[in-house]
Amino acid sequence: MKSFQAVLFLALQFSLLYAQGPPINTDTPIMLGLSGRGVRTFVKIIYKGTLLENGDPVTDPDNRSATIVLVPVVIPVNLFSARSQIGLVLPFKFLSREGSGETSTKQGLGDLQLFFKYLLFQSDGRNETLRLAAKASVKLPLSTEQASLQLSSGSTDYAVSVVAGWIKHRTGIYLEGIYNINGKSREISYGNGLKYNLSFAYRLFPVIYDHYPMAQLNAYLELNGMTTFESSANGIIDENSGGTTLLLSPGIQYVGGAKWLLEASLQYPVLNNPNGRQLVSDWVLSLGTRILLF
Repeated sequence: MKSFQAVLFLALQFSLLYAQGPPINTDTPIMLGLSGRGVRTFVKIIYKGTLLENGDPVTDPDNRSATIVLVPVVIPVNLFSARSQIGLVLPFKFLSREGSGETSTKQGLGDLQLFFKYLLFQSDGRNETLRLAAKASVKLPLSTEQASLQLSSGSTDYAVSVVAGWIKHRTGIYLEGIYNINGKSREISYGNGLKYNLSFAYRLFPVIYDHYPMAQLNAYLELNGMTTFESSANGIIDENSGGTTLLLSPGIQYVGGAKWLLEASLQYPVLNNPNGRQLVSDWVLSLGTRILLF
């Protein structure tokens, strides 16, 4: 009887993990199903059309704007168990810049990123789970080009992060903190950075997730922030680099069962505070999917 109860408890926990999909713009400590063996890809469009100087809008005589389109392919693989995961991220980039009546474009592969994630803590209750994971990643440049439009920074960068997730019934809360250790390229030393993400998730339907798999619709409201320190060139600090951005990111996600999902998110800056004079993001739109490999 006790063994039957244990199997039933594990089955309920397994179903709970699928009762809510992974956040759209925030990582998850859960490494099962679409979060563990699912190939992820999405189109992220970033539009920059506002020139700020020390946080205040200024008139741009060149009427500059920039559009960045990212199409990354993310492939995670569970390593030995559901507690550990390795993976790679390979993005395709399209860059377009306008200014002084001229338009320049460029497209190609961005930088390769490799990562390792490990589950540090797990506490499960009835229809509830709390988890904490650590993650380390490295970004490897695929190009060291010196052009006005660059697909790569040319530097080797590292990142360490922790991510926590709590799910109970239809509700989920996720927290993520990332510290970026950025490298040097072409005499430019890129400033390190800190990213911080908070995601609130709620399953809109079904009200009761009573069997697996079930189609579901999840709503997300996320805060995605980044603070970057100033870069320097030949030991001289670039006063027009670094700063803080905070994005409010509502999103929607449809999980079509065990093997695929569709998701969309619109990110809008509630805080844009760059150092010096910089062109900043007006909005970011993401449309994506995840498909289970095996």
